[in-house]
Amino acid sequence: MDRENTEGIAGTPWTESELSAVVDSYFRMLTSERAGVAYSKAQSRRQLMKIVRRSEGSIERKLQNISAVLDMLGTQWINGYKPLAHYQDALVAAVERNVRGTPDFLYPASTDTQPLALNDDAVFVVPPSVADFDKTLTPAVRRLVGKFDPAERDARNRELGKAGEKFVVEFERDRLRRAGREDLADGVRWISDLDGDGYGYDVRSFEPDGQERLLEIKTTCGHERTAFWLTRREVEVAAEKSDRYRIRRVFHFRNRAQMFEIAPPLENALFMTPTTYSAEPR
Repeated sequence: MDRENTEGIAGTPWTESELSAVVDSYFRMLTSERAGVAYSKAQSRRQLMKIVRRSEGSIERKLQNISAVLDMLGTQWINGYKPLAHYQDALVAAVERNVRGTPDFLYPASTDTQPLALNDDAVFVVPPSVADFDKTLTPAVRRLVGKFDPAERDARNRELGKAGEKFVVEFERDRLRRAGREDLADGVRWISDLDGDGYGYDVRSFEPDGQERLLEIKTTCGHERTAFWLTRREVEVAAEKSDRYRIRRVFHFRNRAQMFEIAPPLENALFMTPTTYSAEPR
């Protein structure tokens, strides 16, 4: 761990008031970014230097630490402050205070933010590895995630789900057109939007060779290992149509959206835990 990132130039620990100042500044910048209002990161850092008496580099890393906490929480972070792990519990507590003090922070009114780089080949990535991931989940972060459950928020956020599905539909059509298959691009169908829910998948697409793909889209503003919910119907269809079925996981939707695929059998690729039951009186 970088000693300055934890303790500052003079080797003294960051105080609660210093952390609060940095987190408050971060949330003001993020609010501006969400609203499309211009602001200066450099000016904000210089102002913080007068308040916390730390170097600009130390402050910048602390701001990246805040992005890392928000990433674990499954929400948008500031573009330009890439998440940087290794942060103390006191920072997590300061972030939580700001989240609780901003009622609509976890449920923004709109998901109009267009994901970046639709045609960028870097959008499609390999599934994440579990290696080293747990090292970033300190007890304080685990508690924070447990309080604000990103998987539940994503599942209930229908606007986010629809935006993610639209993003994948456009991505698939563009991918097939670039492969010279205009005919297949025209055949990509947004099933959940045009035909309704209940099919167990959201989008019907194709490979350039014409092979059909049934895509269930799971979208999050969080990182690639953010948990997500599956319905019984989705699990059943994945087993029934395993040769064609894929879960398309879209992550970092409000930053630089990327995605990967999960192929059946799902239990080989996912830790699947029953969380709800259908119940009625005896």
